[in-house]
Amino acid sequence: MTGYGTPWESSGYTTTRPRLQGTHRCDVVVIGAGLTGLTTAVELLELDPDLDVVLVEADHVAAGASGRGTGLLGPRVGPPAAVARRRYGDDVARASYLWSAAAVQHTMDLVRRLRISCDLVPGTQLVVAADEKAAEDQWREAEAARALGLPVTLVEQDELPPVAARYRSGLRHGPAATLDPAALTGQLARAGEQRGLRIFERSTVRRIRRGLLLSVTTDDGVVVADDVVVAVNAFSSVLGAPTGVIGVSVQAGVTQKLPPDAVEALDGLLTEPLIEHGELSPYFRLVPDGRLVVGGGAVRRGPFGSLAPAPGRLRAAVRALSPALADMEIESSWAGPVAMTRDGLPVIGHHPDDPHLHHAGGCNGHGIAVSVQHGTQLARWIVNGLRDDPPTALPWVRPKAPWVPRGRLADRALDRYLAHLTAAAEQARPASTGRRAGPAGPPRTTDGDTP
Repeated sequence: MTGYGTPWESSGYTTTRPRLQGTHRCDVVVIGAGLTGLTTAVELLELDPDLDVVLVEADHVAAGASGRGTGLLGPRVGPPAAVARRRYGDDVARASYLWSAAAVQHTMDLVRRLRISCDLVPGTQLVVAADEKAAEDQWREAEAARALGLPVTLVEQDELPPVAARYRSGLRHGPAATLDPAALTGQLARAGEQRGLRIFERSTVRRIRRGLLLSVTTDDGVVVADDVVVAVNAFSSVLGAPTGVIGVSVQAGVTQKLPPDAVEALDGLLTEPLIEHGELSPYFRLVPDGRLVVGGGAVRRGPFGSLAPAPGRLRAAVRALSPALADMEIESSWAGPVAMTRDGLPVIGHHPDDPHLHHAGGCNGHGIAVSVQHGTQLARWIVNGLRDDPPTALPWVRPKAPWVPRGRLADRALDRYLAHLTAAAEQARPASTGRRAGPAGPPRTTDGDTP
């Protein structure tokens, strides 16, 4: 292993932007220069070009999950359809999945409309079962999808593509795509600036004060605005936003450039990434330059840090995927922040006592499509009022997620739980076969908002 860092385009990081200094007055201030915040800002300025919009970022554009994800753009939000039916009923379960599919299409349309160059490759996603327990779970999920009329296909073992031939079954989801998340985020920032957006970097928000107007205070400046959007996702607890979101760090890596025979063996992963069914199970995608991106296998509490917790597990997962990768090394690895909630659902809404203080986050690893769609919805709410098609039937339209206990004892308990998940993932996946021997959890992927 030669280093750490993502394989993504870095031009979003290189532009020098000023700190916030002094007092500013604007119509809307957005906190957070990730996909949610930047989409909100761009959509605001497209809906009303006369708006004065300011964006404040604690680090730099795409510094968090939006620049350190794995670039999987796909549907699914919240629990699997079979669980969602029991928990919320058929109408909500159906609406939730269809909303997520529409969010994928909306993101692809946005990329094309703004002419963003981010290596967008449309396709599908294949969630695969490595053992009989996972295959049974997939059968139940396929039955639920069929009952709801959802575009999810059960792929039997003899119909799996060659790269997935050793698995028991698969669930094919679409529409989906892969892309360069840092390029998408960086170019959204430039699209916003071309429309008049003012971005201040290295300006950590210390306080949000409510009143007749809202004020956002940093170490060196203040912004006073009619509306404030808090779009900090995994860093919500750091800011003190009461959204019920906690941040964890998950890992990903990228191989050296693959030899031609390996590229040929994995060719389908360019348009259809492979995602193993189960908590912390590995997932794989090809990037256009012929390298393989892999994620999964370890997680740690807290959104900070760039080093992968257990990069050896990434290497083992790559080598188990195909005989053509038996000696393949990880060229670099990294960690990125994921915003989690107790019920697995994201959050989009307003402060219960102030409809002009908005927030969105808690994507639980499905970040690209959810973040972009949330940014668009927030912009519409601000410009057109809350009457503008709020999807109130969706269970994540709410002031906050369920309460998450905090404090030293709660953090220790969470650390033990995450360590247990990591150890269980390791024990359930023998490197010699690449098969899981233990129980599998719900399908899980990280769509590029995070690794």
